[in-house]
Amino acid sequence: MRGRALPRQVSSFFDYPAAGGESVDELVFLRDRSEEDWERLLAHTEAIRFGAGDTLIRAGERERSLYVLASGRLELLLPGKSGDIRVGTIEPRTVVGEMAFLDGRPRSATVHALTDGELFELRFEAFETLAARYPELGRAILLDLGRILAGRLRLANEALDLARRR
Repeated sequence: MRGRALPRQVSSFFDYPAAGGESVDELVFLRDRSEEDWERLLAHTEAIRFGAGDTLIRAGERERSLYVLASGRLELLLPGKSGDIRVGTIEPRTVVGEMAFLDGRPRSATVHALTDGELFELRFEAFETLAARYPELGRAILLDLGRILAGRLRLANEALDLARRR
């Protein structure tokens, strides 16, 4: 999974194709933060390149990192009785791994790369350092993770409601 660390290029980090749909935009991480805040955040991360087909996270793993997806597409798989169940895709400009990052419990899902791409890993210890140096940014990160989790929960609730109606 790990590639060589890439130089920080904040301006290219923001250069995304337009996201379609309001629900996708709801999941954009730190969408209103300044380039200076992004520089501070990225200074505490490790850049990781991945290839199509790579497994980035495995359900059951115990590690407490958060990943910011800069480019590429990922698929989210939940363990099922007869194999993994594909529950959706993860698009750039959002995060993955936020539940284990916040609660320290084992990973709940497996994440595979559908395309080549790059993400930035924020280890929990690095977050603590960042939050001590820049408390307002640390607070903003935590609140944004809560907002994204709430958005994902709402999407899951809508999917369950739709499935019940069928």
